[in-house]
Amino acid sequence: MALRGFNILRVGRTIRGLTQTEVAEIYGVSERTYQRWERGYVRVPFDDVSAICDQVFRVGIEEIKAVISGEE
Repeated sequence: MALRGFNILRVGRTIRGLTQTEVAEIYGVSERTYQRWERGYVRVPFDDVSAICDQVFRVGIEEIKAVISGEE
């Protein structure tokens, strides 16, 4: 199953218990931009997905993928 950036963002945010507003503020983008990324309305660049996982969620993408695939 190919994972999309919006899935990774949604699950990572849920793992950390953050709101979309909090993620947007911490990462430094508008709330609207983050919402559009997470909802899949706009393709989120991989560099942003990676940076948000590292800087905001402090969880690796592979860990999030494991949660999504039901390994954890």
